[in-house]
Amino acid sequence: MVAARVALWGTFDVDNYGDHLFPRVAAHELRRRLPEAVVDAYSPYGWLHPTGLDGGRAASPLGPWSPERARRLAASHHLVVVGGGELIHLNDPLLAPVYETTADELRRMAPSRFFVEGLGPDLEADCPVVWHGVGVPWAPDGDGARRLRAALAPRPYVTVRDRHSAQRLAEAGVDRPVDVVPDSALLVERILPRELLRARLDRLRAGGGYPGPDSPALVVQGCGLLLPHLDAVVEATARWQAARPVPLDVVVVETGPCRGDGVFADALERALETGPVRRLPAGASVEDLAAAIAGAGVFLGSSLHGAITALAYGRPFVLLNLMGEAKLDGFGDLTGLDRFVVHTGAEILPALNRALADPAPPGLLADLQHRIDRHFDRLVELASERAAARPGVGPDPGLAADAVADHLGRLQDELEASRRRAGAAERELAALQATRTFRVLAPARGLYGRLRRTFP
Repeated sequence: MVAARVALWGTFDVDNYGDHLFPRVAAHELRRRLPEAVVDAYSPYGWLHPTGLDGGRAASPLGPWSPERARRLAASHHLVVVGGGELIHLNDPLLAPVYETTADELRRMAPSRFFVEGLGPDLEADCPVVWHGVGVPWAPDGDGARRLRAALAPRPYVTVRDRHSAQRLAEAGVDRPVDVVPDSALLVERILPRELLRARLDRLRAGGGYPGPDSPALVVQGCGLLLPHLDAVVEATARWQAARPVPLDVVVVETGPCRGDGVFADALERALETGPVRRLPAGASVEDLAAAIAGAGVFLGSSLHGAITALAYGRPFVLLNLMGEAKLDGFGDLTGLDRFVVHTGAEILPALNRALADPAPPGLLADLQHRIDRHFDRLVELASERAAARPGVGPDPGLAADAVADHLGRLQDELEASRRRAGAAERELAALQATRTFRVLAPARGLYGRLRRTFP
């Protein structure tokens, strides 16, 4: 039997906990069903933009979209799986800050061309492109809606991660079937078993970053968007802690450095006065973050995948949607746990009480995971069909070389532009120094310098 070759496309090269769960879960589930499968992860920059969370599993670079690039990707894979994550926003410059580059550079890279148009209908006849539980944060209109309708119409299988995303596609005029599949990170325990996380937690405790096994932790996280609500979070947390017989030890974690988690963590650490505050060290790994949440008495944060991890390991959580992010409401709606998703500071304290008194029902996680398993079964069917139809598909070593050449070319262009700007500045300075005014004012500049040194 021919080994299926599957490409995973997503933003697996950004500093965000959830984005690094997607490719690991997908590769595990695909290979569990197809042991010989080759699963390649690709991201806009891949290992050209390394992150502390990739754990040595950096994705390959997609590079800028082009018809030739699409042709070569199709020729070396049987199936392309796009997702998961909040990928379908159609606003490429939105990603500029997380890649620490310019809006113009993201327009040039055009990752949305990969995530939406994919390979194009002609190539997808041989190498299908499917959406893997993606998020659609808002309803596109105009050109964006047209792009979605054209791209999705011929696809064999399209899934989103909540009904709100499905509704937004419908509002954009997409009239083909779109399935809602729970976020694949709900299978996180299969890639990070409890035994592994217990060992990680022991290491964190040994380093002083986590309380002992007899001291339950309140694990708190927030992104930069939560900063305007810091006082409300601190006040609610303090009141809840004060009402407990024994306050929980606070552990601050950062699940999304690229979303400003560090800035919020710094402010939170300064503001909390309810007792000692621990903090996971900078550069905490995916395993460390999962262990901290899985070992918590309660998780309180704005991270969707922090809440997903808590649910997967049977821990209480409260999801802070004080910024109005649709994906957080989508998770509460999909799971029926919307009572743990709060929208104002006044809701935090009662939600924390509910999280402990009224946890998720026992069969919920298994039901959600069963739906995800059926989804992966469908992906494997598609990959197997195409592998049987195209037995000659093999790797293309030149894909990475082309992306590197493009990256080096861009850096060379930036260097040349910097040199031109420096040369222009030097010529302007020389012209200024040659003017009569500059020469006449030389004594005044000398006097000013002496005065500054005398009266600093």
